[in-house]
Amino acid sequence: MQTRVLSLAREPKAALDAALQIVRSGGIILFPTESVYGLGVDSARSDAIERLYKLKGRPRKKPFQWLASDIDSARLASKGWDEQAEKLARAFWPGPLTLVVPTHRGRTIGWRVPRHAWLLEFLRRLGRPLAATSANPAGKPAPKTFKTALRPFLNAIELALDEGAIESGTASTVVALKLSRIQILRHGAISEKAIRKAIADE
Repeated sequence: MQTRVLSLAREPKAALDAALQIVRSGGIILFPTESVYGLGVDSARSDAIERLYKLKGRPRKKPFQWLASDIDSARLASKGWDEQAEKLARAFWPGPLTLVVPTHRGRTIGWRVPRHAWLLEFLRRLGRPLAATSANPAGKPAPKTFKTALRPFLNAIELALDEGAIESGTASTVVALKLSRIQILRHGAISEKAIRKAIADE
């Protein structure tokens, strides 16, 4: 397999069309967010998700993040969506906050609405969440540049979208919500202080 590389700055429309076609057909894309580069597949395709686990070398007990285009997508699919989730989503989405909430199937999903214009348009056009993870082999640092992100996966994925270096380079903060309590699972771009303040504010 030869990885196709497209520049988001020069070819945003071609990148959008190619990414939609590849994801819908079960392929893997590498793409930028506002925080780090990621790998993504169609969340509705178990075969694509399995392939992504193998590519990353990621344990099956660690679920992937789901990227959505808006709050409604996460709220409607979540059994445990409560007032705290609503406050945090409204305060920090789009942005680098992942909310881990129970779903209707008795498991949890880490939801995020990214603050990246091209990616949001892609998610709107896709019409369902993208199962995603940072573009690095398991246990390695999350990549901040396109070249670093692509190197381990070159010719093992269908499409890579180049946006150069990402200014932030800080992964999303991951917050678990359960029984009206919050737990910081990963410290990241949004501070715990800011999270607790958003929950406390009426």
